[in-house]
Amino acid sequence: MNLLSRFGGRLWDPWREIGQLQQEMGRLLNSARTLSAHDGREAPPVNVYANDNDILITLEAPGIDPSLVDVTVAGSTVTLAGKLGGELAEEGTGFHRRERPAGQFTRRLQLPFEVDPGKTEATYDRGVLSVKLSRPESAKPRRITVKAS
Repeated sequence: MNLLSRFGGRLWDPWREIGQLQQEMGRLLNSARTLSAHDGREAPPVNVYANDNDILITLEAPGIDPSLVDVTVAGSTVTLAGKLGGELAEEGTGFHRRERPAGQFTRRLQLPFEVDPGKTEATYDRGVLSVKLSRPESAKPRRITVKAS
């Protein structure tokens, strides 16, 4: 048996194999890029800070119109929705690199406890949306004194 019969009648060409591997890797990376333009992270990014009484959510959203942001509270879930404004390229130019997301967004966050929608405050300052949520008095933990008999 000779080498030609082992490889289906053709000689093994390592450069052809490398070229096919490059094509496959390119296809894989392009499909991953289109599935998630944000490296698998949610957009826009949020931080959630909590203590026994309050929760503070900060959301990076430069350039949004705060009047178009919708904050909805239901039990222990808060939903933040709006539209991130994308800059438009000037006429005759295009983006060389674009990393800031644009378009509609919805972030639904499960909180560690129920919050009082009536005590929710939202502010927007220097590109950051801040939402402060408070735990209702009825849901706050209470210390119970043990009485000796």
